[in-house]
Amino acid sequence: MTQSHLSSLLAHCRGAWAGVAGYWRVPPTCAQQQASVVRSRIRALAPAIATLTLAWIPLDAVGLGQVEFARILALRMLLAAGLFLLARLRVRLSSDAATMLLVWMQAMAFAAMQLCLEPAQGNLLRVGYGFFPFVVAAQLAILPLPWGCILRAALAALAVLLVPIAFGAGSADVALWNQLWLLGLILALSASASHAQLRLLIDLLGARRDASHDPLTGLANRRSSEHRLEADRARALRVPEPMSVLMIDLDHFKRVNDRWGHASGDLVLIAIARILREELRGADLAVRFGGEEFLAILPGTDGTGALEVAERIRSRIQRERVPADDGEIAMTASIGVATLRGEESEADLVARADAALYRAKATGRNRCVAAAPGEGTPVLEKSDSDRASA
Repeated sequence: MTQSHLSSLLAHCRGAWAGVAGYWRVPPTCAQQQASVVRSRIRALAPAIATLTLAWIPLDAVGLGQVEFARILALRMLLAAGLFLLARLRVRLSSDAATMLLVWMQAMAFAAMQLCLEPAQGNLLRVGYGFFPFVVAAQLAILPLPWGCILRAALAALAVLLVPIAFGAGSADVALWNQLWLLGLILALSASASHAQLRLLIDLLGARRDASHDPLTGLANRRSSEHRLEADRARALRVPEPMSVLMIDLDHFKRVNDRWGHASGDLVLIAIARILREELRGADLAVRFGGEEFLAILPGTDGTGALEVAERIRSRIQRERVPADDGEIAMTASIGVATLRGEESEADLVARADAALYRAKATGRNRCVAAAPGEGTPVLEKSDSDRASA
């Protein structure tokens, strides 16, 4: 086998492994939303199971002996209390941990209940306890889980079936094989339904992200920024706290496209997006506002802090070099800064930042200008010439 064939085979193997691995984990961009969905469903499912567990007590009182009833009553009360507590602690647990607690609490309690039963023939109530493994298996169909989590949870259903046999409360006969076959079928159906929900959720989140993010840079797009501006403005007025925005525009970007081509221009925009991600906080939002223009939303940031952030971004852009066919592309940017004043609208806030940006362009480019409180007139600016004279 030649080296090229071997490299091709290894590439195919890596691709196949990446495809299989994708089914065993949730994409990082979807993990938070998937965990939220799982926890919300456990919040609804756990109390429902606890209520049904307690509702079975009158049947136990009628169909079981006094000793059996006392033991199983204690187990039912413990299980119900654990499920109610799980519903209350859902936010503090990861989705995997909450899922494991949901199924394993039931598995241990149901297995212990079957161990408490005395062998008896013809008692339909005792026969009903044999359905517990299938009840646990069916619950997995409600939760959108990756395969790894599904398989770990499936062990709980298997434990409910096998633990009583291991402790002598059941027999390994033909009926056991029938139960194993049925349990395997239910687990396969539940796992398929669970994973189908997960794939659907990932596809929906991907479509939502595509609709709210710029495909080239991965930043939020202008449409999604409107919702964020509205939410941050409302919070700033309610708390109250400052809020600022930066309007960033690359200087002479048309020359880049004319000299190096649009592909190199795209690389420049991608580099600017990376700089914005690195220089902004997690609470901030970077937006591709249009063409070579970007918007940064800075909640909880006053005018002085916003100007410092703007200057840091401007300096990073000036130092950045983007490789091109015949050298490197150097860029500069002009930035307008505006801070929310009174109860002005989001549109007015952005308009003042835009006015400050145009003042930065008109006064030499490659500088940061802060809008004045009135009429968008800049009152503070920093530039290379200012720093040199200082």
